Amino acid sequence: MSLTAMIAMAMTMAAADPVDTARKEFNDCLTKFTNESLDAKKAQSDFTKESASACSAEKTKLIDLMVKAEMQYGGKKAEAESYANEETQMIIDSYVGSYGDYLASNTRHGKQ
Repeated sequence: MSLTAMIAMAMTMAAADPVDTARKEFNDCLTKFTNESLDAKKAQSDFTKESASACSAEKTKLIDLMVKAEMQYGGKKAEAESYANEETQMIIDSYVGSYGDYLASNTRHGKQ
C-alpha cells in the first residue's frame, strides 16, 4: 500500500479537525497538480523540481496548523516546525515517488 493511500485512509478515520482538514486540502491540491503534470506528460525531473513549490498556500496552512497544534501540547516551536516540515515533505515525496509509475502506465493519481 502506498504512503499516499495510507495517509488517505488515516484521514478518513480521524475526526475532522483543522490539521486534518488542511492535510486533506494539501493532498487534494497535490493530486490535482500531479494529474495536470501527467496530462502534460512532464518529465519526472521537471515534476520533482516543480513539486517543491506546488500548492504553497495549502502547504503553509498545514505547517502553521501543525505547529500550533504541537505547541498546544507543550512542544517547542523549533521542534514543531521541524516536525511539520518533515511531514509535509514526506507527503510531497510520496507523490514524487509514484509519479514515474503513473506516467509509465498512463494512469492518474486517485483514479482506477
